[in-house]
Amino acid sequence: MAYQEDYQHWPFLNQEEFELVCAFFDQKYVSAELGPTRKIFKIRSRRVATTANSYIEILRLLEPPDDEDELSKALGMLGGGRELGERNEERSDDMIMMDSVDEDADQEALRSVPSANQLPSYSQYSHQPYVTYEIHLHATYRMPTLWFTLHDLPMGDPTFDLDSVYRYLVPAQFKSGLRAAGITGGISAAPHPITDVPAFFIHPCQTREAMESFDCSKKEYLMVWLGLVGGCVGLWVPPEMAESAT
Repeated sequence: MAYQEDYQHWPFLNQEEFELVCAFFDQKYVSAELGPTRKIFKIRSRRVATTANSYIEILRLLEPPDDEDELSKALGMLGGGRELGERNEERSDDMIMMDSVDEDADQEALRSVPSANQLPSYSQYSHQPYVTYEIHLHATYRMPTLWFTLHDLPMGDPTFDLDSVYRYLVPAQFKSGLRAAGITGGISAAPHPITDVPAFFIHPCQTREAMESFDCSKKEYLMVWLGLVGGCVGLWVPPEMAESAT
């Protein structure tokens, strides 16, 4: 089947299509049998308070403690009181279906999104280095764009610093290629689309060419896209998400 025909203008996304691929991606995470991976990797579908547009937030500890008690404590702080990746007990299977929307859950999502000029504060007391990745739809390129910020790094390592990004996020095999790419097609910096605070992102100008060779459904769009974009900054989707039923 030619899935490209299901899009208004493949591989670009309009806002409605982006909302749908975000929902499918979140559903994959919820239904996947991740096991211990849930202890260090968390995905949440969120909404911008001012526009109600969807985006994906991914949290990952950079240096998980070896001690189980310390790990549980750190993840509890990071996840806002729940273990990183723990399912919300109130979130039933019906609530993650595309044709069933819970207004209370939507309102809670809206309330939990940081307002403009407000920094995310997931781990004020965790004292564990972590990275926040976010996937937003780029208004100009009409492609998903991967934003990322470092938090709680050891003293002396600035969080908004390209050297810190290369030290903590970029795998060795990607470093020379990213540096050669420069700003266009590589790591760029700009005001964050929600907080307006400076943040890093992967420039989306070359994403179209990379995606054009694929033919994937909306259920798989972000899985394919992250496979192309995420690895260069240390973000890999757990393989169990590809195996989960959707």
